[in-house]
Amino acid sequence: MEDNPKWYTITQDKSTEGKTDIYKVKWTIPMFWKLLKTKPMAAELIAGVRAPKYSIIQVPGTPFQLMVGFFGLRTLLIDFYYLSSTSSCMRWNLECILGPSCNTFMKDFMKIQANEWQYCQGVKLTNDNLDKGSSSAEPLILSFKFMVTHAEKAEACNNTHLAYIQLSEDFGNLLNDDSLSDVTITSAEGVEFRVHKSVLAARSKVLRAHFEHNTKESITNVVETQWETEVLRDVLMFVYKGVVPRVDDAPDKLLAAADYYQLDRCKSLCEEALYRRLTVENAVDTLQLAEMHSAKSLVQSTLGFIQNGRAKLKFNIEYK
Repeated sequence: MEDNPKWYTITQDKSTEGKTDIYKVKWTIPMFWKLLKTKPMAAELIAGVRAPKYSIIQVPGTPFQLMVGFFGLRTLLIDFYYLSSTSSCMRWNLECILGPSCNTFMKDFMKIQANEWQYCQGVKLTNDNLDKGSSSAEPLILSFKFMVTHAEKAEACNNTHLAYIQLSEDFGNLLNDDSLSDVTITSAEGVEFRVHKSVLAARSKVLRAHFEHNTKESITNVVETQWETEVLRDVLMFVYKGVVPRVDDAPDKLLAAADYYQLDRCKSLCEEALYRRLTVENAVDTLQLAEMHSAKSLVQSTLGFIQNGRAKLKFNIEYK
């Protein structure tokens, strides 16, 4: 989807409350369903995956750019992003209206780096949605509200970061101290880690399920896993500390484990590591891995790697 002003309207308003600048931006894409059927939005498949389409706009009178990404396989994923030309401490709200559907998302005050795309949220449309809406003239309406602060909240952003570091260190110490542990989790090789049910349950819905019901794990206080020792060690490091210092060692294996345990931030770190090692030779394999584990950011970046001509892929068919 090219940046064609005929396909959208945008309005914006700026106000100030104390030391906080408030930007309200409304991005309207008329007859959105019909737009999806046009030739510029036609699906282009690469290795069986729908190639992404993007629309990026500069919002006049503000430091912001907005982007909508369309991509998916059998479904249409619509992802929303923003970029600020200046580093700042800010929060945002996003209201997405499409026909009778209205979704609201928000993020509290956080420090944003200049000129880096920030992911907001995404929504998924199925083929059934597309068929029902194909004759509709309803628009897609995106209402953003950015609150950029220059005072106490900016200091709070920095203080929050320092507090997070201390909390991470404290929980890391807990991982290495099994004196109060109440469950054992084992690797595929049988290596045991003494850990804490409450921490596992708080960080992963999948791990929580082991202890909420009358399961083997809740009775024996032993959780057996399929993961190699080092992969399981990295999973636990993330569960306790929120970091993975050795993510570059085996990001493909860790991605599978993070997806299994629904550790979204860990998945993102693996996606970044896999993108850093992307080459002509492994692009298709990486794309298939990303699709297998619903790693949509990696799907997007790998497709971009292929589309931009940075990879000339050769498919060799062997006859046996």
